[in-house]
Amino acid sequence: MRTGRAVVALALACASTARAEMYRCVDPSGAVHFTSDARACGSAAVHEPARDRVLDAPRTPAPEGERSRGVFPPPPGPAWEVLVDPPELPDDAERALGLLGSAARHYTRARGAVSEVCTVELWSFAQPAQAERARAEVEQPAWWGRAAEAQLVLAHGVRLERGRGSRAELSADCSALAEAAHARALATLRAGGGPP
Repeated sequence: MRTGRAVVALALACASTARAEMYRCVDPSGAVHFTSDARACGSAAVHEPARDRVLDAPRTPAPEGERSRGVFPPPPGPAWEVLVDPPELPDDAERALGLLGSAARHYTRARGAVSEVCTVELWSFAQPAQAERARAEVEQPAWWGRAAEAQLVLAHGVRLERGRGSRAELSADCSALAEAAHARALATLRAGGGPP
């Protein structure tokens, strides 16, 4: 295994621990919503999406069709590697919120004692208002998020520095990848391709 891949694997492992926890909340009326702030609701439970919800057939409009592959931009340079998460279908509670599917790319780079991971996610919703509501609910200080009609593009990053540990960081390269993904999602919609 190349040294770069080992550093990338370590950075991804640290990235998973640096991510904000997502909580499934049920309000007094019985409505379910997701948030990163456990104080936002009385009975919050940590939300861990099931890993067995990988899209295996085009049963619903998921964002990983041929057109959405073009939404994820190429890496910003030759030093970057791209890891692809398989698309996922939502569980019943997420589907009730309008989520149709999601996909992600992890852009990674190792430079000396520093490794970076930038995760760009594409969430596909039934309605634009649902995408905007989800953006507001998952928003974090070090995250980038913007709706493209019923699509939501999110980006967040982690910087791992030998001897200093890891921290959430939205680098300029990560922001540029997010901007490019958002522009590509809008271009797909304007071209009449419908939701990616």
